Amino acid sequence: MQKTGRTKSSFKAGMYLLETLTSGMYNEPLSIYREYIQNAADSIDILRSQKKKTSMKINIDLDPLDKRITIHDNGFGIPSDIAQKTLSSIGSSDKAHRGLRGFRGIGRLGGVAFSDKAIYRTKAQGENIESIQEWDCKKLREFLADPQKSSLSIKQLFNKTTTFYQQNSRRTSGSYFEVVLEGVTSFRNHIIDIKKVRDYLSQVTPVPFPPECTYSEKLNDFLSKNLNHYGKYEIILNGEPVYKPYQNKVKITKKGYDEIIDVETFIIKLKGKIVAVGWYGIRKDLLGAIARGSGDSGIRVRSGNIMIGDAHILDSCFREPRFNSYTVGEVHVDSPDLVPNSRRDDFVDNETKTLFYNSIERQIGLPISKEIRIQSRLASTGGTINSDNRKNLIKENVETAKNEKQIQNQKLLDNIPDNVTSKEILKEILSNCHNCSHLSNVFSKFLKS
Repeated sequence: MQKTGRTKSSFKAGMYLLETLTSGMYNEPLSIYREYIQNAADSIDILRSQKKKTSMKINIDLDPLDKRITIHDNGFGIPSDIAQKTLSSIGSSDKAHRGLRGFRGIGRLGGVAFSDKAIYRTKAQGENIESIQEWDCKKLREFLADPQKSSLSIKQLFNKTTTFYQQNSRRTSGSYFEVVLEGVTSFRNHIIDIKKVRDYLSQVTPVPFPPECTYSEKLNDFLSKNLNHYGKYEIILNGEPVYKPYQNKVKITKKGYDEIIDVETFIIKLKGKIVAVGWYGIRKDLLGAIARGSGDSGIRVRSGNIMIGDAHILDSCFREPRFNSYTVGEVHVDSPDLVPNSRRDDFVDNETKTLFYNSIERQIGLPISKEIRIQSRLASTGGTINSDNRKNLIKENVETAKNEKQIQNQKLLDNIPDNVTSKEILKEILSNCHNCSHLSNVFSKFLKS
């Protein structure tokens, strides 16, 4: 049958897609704070990149009695002529190639799943027009729960549950973006528990190290020099600044405390390029795991100084997963090839991700694991490792891990039967390792010989 022309696409985005992008995406209620702070930090960075002065401050006002959350920043804001289009866009963003943290255009929807009403207010510099979008989240949930409304498209649902308007602002100076969530509730209401929110912000968001921490200055200097962009923001929760949870002492599970006597910094390189930098604490005794409830156990992974996943994301890089909770530290990713996934609980799968985790295991996880085992054996006989020799021990463990890998590779070569030709070996390598970036180099060496 001959084609007479193109037919119009019958594609339709149903209203349940919006449910997937709200309650389905943000099953951890506290993660909405990360999304809004991420957007606020990006907005501040955009304004600063234009050489315009603005505060690095992000204010969060939390009212558990009125069940109300307000998050305010003095970042770039949104110009009035594009405000409606920008605020009405879902899954669309111009941040992708600008080196910013948020780039999928869905973070703004986080609070919709946990409130009765969401209000977004914004104003750009030099304008006196304030743009406002309001979401009737309660009505939205009623539509989603009504089977008779199931045929609605996402656009129809959006038009029925949101309103947009503009009004004159009292001043033209300054710019801002403000999120107001009203009627906020969640499972066990952790989302409006001030202590839990503060603990979450201290671990996840891009806040500074506490000033009383003796290694704060050393780490700030190292991270600032070795990261393309190391942002620290003044996040104020109900009038009080939030800091990272690190202290000079750590609470351990064996009842009592241990000291962080120093920090060790490191750089992760792949194919000659820096992809991450980080640090971990050197404990005085290293006996027993750090109490998980303290909020600082485990080496965390961060991108844009915002935590990826949780405290256990690197557990598999240690000989025993529990060994990660014996220390404190951070790995700051700084590579366009390591992209956080939509839920920010890991990275998008690719070769760089595999190489990155392998490098963490070889360079950090295995040496620390060996040190923990040695310290444990010595403690059982009444001995300890001298703290002055700890760095040397870890470096020796790194070299030992490299040597063990070389020995393992040599054993593989020694076990190849004499009747197997190099051509057969190369064929097997080609069939199993075709995705390896080093494959062409391996073959070129054989062809030259």
